[in-house]
Amino acid sequence: MRAARGALVLALCLTSVVPAAAPSATADDNTPPSGYPTWADVQAAKANVDSAKAESDRIASLLTTVESSAADASAKAVSAGAAYAKAAQAVKDQEQVVAALEQESAKRASERDAAQRTAGQFAADSYMGGSPSDPIETLSVLGQQDGIGRLQTLQVLGDQAAQAVTDYRVAANAATAAEEKSRAAKDALADLAATAAQQLSAAQDAQKQAEDMVSQTQQHENTLLAQLADLKGTSANVERGYREGQAAQAAYEAAQEAKRRAAEQAALEAQRRAAAEAAAQRAQQQAQQAAQQQALQRQSAAAAQQPAPAPAPVVIPPPPPPVVSPGVGVADDPAGAQAFASSQLGGYGWGGGEYGCLVNLWTKESSWMTDATNPSSGAYGIAQALPPSKYSTAGSDWLTSYQTQITWGLGYIRDRYGSPCGAWAHEVADNWY
Repeated sequence: MRAARGALVLALCLTSVVPAAAPSATADDNTPPSGYPTWADVQAAKANVDSAKAESDRIASLLTTVESSAADASAKAVSAGAAYAKAAQAVKDQEQVVAALEQESAKRASERDAAQRTAGQFAADSYMGGSPSDPIETLSVLGQQDGIGRLQTLQVLGDQAAQAVTDYRVAANAATAAEEKSRAAKDALADLAATAAQQLSAAQDAQKQAEDMVSQTQQHENTLLAQLADLKGTSANVERGYREGQAAQAAYEAAQEAKRRAAEQAALEAQRRAAAEAAAQRAQQQAQQAAQQQALQRQSAAAAQQPAPAPAPVVIPPPPPPVVSPGVGVADDPAGAQAFASSQLGGYGWGGGEYGCLVNLWTKESSWMTDATNPSSGAYGIAQALPPSKYSTAGSDWLTSYQTQITWGLGYIRDRYGSPCGAWAHEVADNWY
């Protein structure tokens, strides 16, 4: 397992020395590989060293394929959940836009109606012949499509009435524009909602496929580990630990390489910023010199010319922060997760002092978020399992349940480091656990 800062998912690429032992290909990516050895095959291979070695390589290759299948399925589920979360957030943002535009439209409509009433009253009071007409009648004329034109043509409006009609026209145009904006925003909201619904369905399908795939491959993995241990005279736990250790070491080395590349990129960006700032300073100095020369040469204020403004320094944005991508059906509850973890420590024989180490460890790793996802490595969940499918040994709801993730994480810590404080010490020393 690798911490959530720059690790990469690396499978152990062991090549089988027996061509016929390769797992059969299938058209369905959701179907685990076939071609598994039987226990009779294992016992027969133990007859001589060469056969045992060939069978061990064959099983190791199948294990890598099984692990990769589960890892790929879980990664797709995490990615689909992130896509749905992004679409859902877009819907929420657009809902706020629609609400604001609806308020603006209602306000403009109210202003239009008030301006219409005022214009109608002035028109009635200014009616030619000195005898005002009924305001209600004039309002009726004004409300018609060509009402304003008719009243103006009849020259029934005085100066104040004319200004009132102008105000009404402005208010009416503003109300129409606001209504069009609100309608367009609602159309956009409908499109976003449809996209979010599609993303939700895709995320749910991916989650179900991941759960099915991990369930199917788990039994095969356990059997293959037991067969490998039998061939090598070890135990399944030893073989599992060895493979996890090899994967963790490879991930650690990849993380160090990623840090090195990031440092090089940061140095290049710093050089670019320095060069841009120097260029901006030179340009500013040149502009100031040009301005001084022009000031000496100016004959009149009308002939004065201002120097061109200095170009703005190039600002290189900082790298984006690690992504936390909500999954489908995930209810992040850091406080609840910590309370559950605290209640489990006694079952492992750990004292209360271990809780502080555990809080420090998983706060640094995931902030105790059930759906915390490392964008570089794909490590997932509170314990940042890599690949995420490792959680499945503790429960099928590992994508959404902090209890399942914590149960797996505590077992991992016990088996590899002995205690949370042991894991935390490794995290402090090596920046991963």
